[in-house]
Order: sequence, then structure tokens, then C-alpha cells
Amino acid sequence: MPKKSLISYVKGLLQKGYDISAIRNVLLKYGYTSKEINDAVDSVYKPTIRHEIHLSHTTTIAIAFIFLSLLGIALLFYYSPSKAPTKLLDLSLEPVTTTVEPGQDIVFLKELSNLGSSKRYDVVIKQEVIDPIANKVVTQKIETRAIETFGSTQTRILVPEDTKTGDYILRTVVEYDNKKAVATLPVKVIAEKKGTCFDGIKNQNEIGIDCGGACEPCAAQAIECNDNNQCTDDVLENNICVNKPIVPCCGNNICEERETCAADCKKAEEYSQLISTETLEEIKELAKSNPSKALQQCNALEVPDLKDTCIGNIGEVQRNKNYCSQINNLRIKDLCYSNIAKLTNDNSLCDEISADSRKDSCYMTFVLDNKDYSVCGKITNKHLRQSCESLKQLSELNQQTAAQE
Repeated sequence: MPKKSLISYVKGLLQKGYDISAIRNVLLKYGYTSKEINDAVDSVYKPTIRHEIHLSHTTTIAIAFIFLSLLGIALLFYYSPSKAPTKLLDLSLEPVTTTVEPGQDIVFLKELSNLGSSKRYDVVIKQEVIDPIANKVVTQKIETRAIETFGSTQTRILVPEDTKTGDYILRTVVEYDNKKAVATLPVKVIAEKKGTCFDGIKNQNEIGIDCGGACEPCAAQAIECNDNNQCTDDVLENNICVNKPIVPCCGNNICEERETCAADCKKAEEYSQLISTETLEEIKELAKSNPSKALQQCNALEVPDLKDTCIGNIGEVQRNKNYCSQINNLRIKDLCYSNIAKLTNDNSLCDEISADSRKDSCYMTFVLDNKDYSVCGKITNKHLRQSCESLKQLSELNQQTAAQE
């Protein structure tokens, strides 16, 4: 005999437009057996047929005794509280740069959402670029991460120099407890763009812009304008030597935006690590007692992302969203709003987040940690929104069951 509360739950979802397949999947996911679900569905679609049968007083007592015994056994098994799985992951990918030349990086955002009851556990993440025609892996990257609630990270995978042009598939597989979460993105490898003598850029082996080397010889005056700086274009304009900076430029010991120069960016990375381990924590500690002085020290940092992270730390310590608005990097700014929202238990701060995926993650943190289902309608991702609504319905169902008991 199906539980009345479960029948009521199924009826409610059907009235709201959910199909029966989706309802089955939600109930199976949260511990209900196939028999319980089938009995409840049958009770909704197939009304019970009653037959009038006249029994003797003794027979009625015997049947009642048997029925109550069976009912007690059924209650022991079926009214035990159902729990969500301890480990359940949702994986989604968002493209950043997925059309590349051989030797360039594929860049994408990886969103991992912990929908289970376990607070923290490790997972193995395998990212691979697959040639669908040859059915082989072109390159792959494997990492291990600790999952808490939600996490969004930018990932880079280098496409080998000898990769042929064509369409490929980026596949990410997260393995945990003999389970897998899989997501894919289309990737396109295009032919390398060759420099020409008419593109207005100093490239190939040119001495000046579109002259020298493989192109027509440069004017003698232009060559004489050479300032012996490899990071400038030396040209003659209106009989005046002009040394135009080349940005980004490999070899100037500065890791500039969009630069892939290992010599420059490795030094910047080492400096970044030094700053992050020795200085940011000191400034964060100072922010507890003197936020104004801490902000001055943040603004003195030369690396933009470190400066933004430093300001975000002050906002978290002071629990003040106004610091987030001073951050330039959108991802760090969104993280600032999200962290302060959690610290102050104020889900309205999630509205300040710019990226929909990170905004949804902020809302879902309140759903999972605080059982705050008031934010379900604000979630843009339909799968996460459906998960939120399902958790809300399941919570209401469990409350009804507890009240009946």
C-alpha cells in the first residue's frame, strides 16, 4: 500500500506539469524504491475498485489481525526516512576559447556542483581532447580536487603542434565512488595564420612594419631609427623617428595581458606566489583592525589580480560589499560578493554577481547549506532550478511524513 504523502507528492508534481519520467528519476535519486514509486503512480492513475463483501465477525477479526501485522512490517521498511545520496555531482562546462590554432591553449570554465549530503570529498578530474573520426585522444590533463559545495575554475589544455585542423570534442569526466559525471564541448582547430607583408604588423622576420626580411627592404632612415629595443617598432614618420611599444612583448620581464611568453610569465608567476603567501595574509590580518591602511597596501601591489584578491579579502574580513565594487577582475569581484553573501547569510548579494553560472552557484549554496528554497525562482540554469524545486518538494514531503507519524 503506497504512502499517502508520496501519492500526494506525485499528484502535486503532475499538476505542476512535470512528466512522470522526471518524477520517477527524482524519487529514485532520493532513496525511494521502484515499488514505492510504481504503487504511488498506480494509485494516481488507477482508482481503487471496491467490492462489497459480507464477512462473519470471527473472519473480520482474523483479517484485521493479519492486516495490522503486515502493516507494522510495512511501516518498519517504508517509513524509514529517505536520504539524499552522500555524494552527487553536477558538472557543466562553459567555453572561453575553443577555436584555436595548433600549439595554442583551449580555455574553458569548469563548474562542479555538490548536490549530495557529504560536505567535502576528493574527486579525480580527467579532461581530454578527442578526435571523433579517428576515435582517439589527442591530449589529456588529469587532476585531483577537493569538492565542498560549488566550484568554478578556468582550465587550459594545450593543443599539440602537430594537431590537424578539424572538429574535435573536449570531454571532462569526474570520477568518484565508482560514479562518473561527464560533460563535453565542441572544439575547432584552425590553420595557423601566416604573416604577410601587408598586414600592418611587424612579424615574420621583418626589420620594420611590413618591410625588411621576407618583405621589401626598409628605408635607410627607418633602420637608423633603431633604438636596439626588441619591444619597440622603429619607424620614420614625417621625417621623425618613432619607437612604438610592442604589447605584449616577450623578453621585457613583464607578463602582459594575452602574453604566452614563458620567460616573462614564469617570473610573474613566481612573484605572484611570493606575494600571495607572504603578503596577502598579512594585509588580511591588518584589515581586521585598520581597513583603510590595508586598502592602501592592496593598491600598492603591482600584479592586478593580486590587487583585486587583496581588496576582496578586506571585503570578507569587514563583511562589506562596497569593497567588491572596487575590484576590476569580474571573476574575483563575483567571488567577493559570493563569499560575503555566505558570511552575512544574505542571499540578495548573489544578485550583484555578473556571470549567470556563478550567480546560480551562489544561490544553490543557500539552498544546500541553509535549505533556503526562496531563491529557486532566481536560478537561470534550468537543471539547477529543477534540482532546487525538487529539493523543495522533497523537503515538504518529508515534513508531511513527519507530521503524519
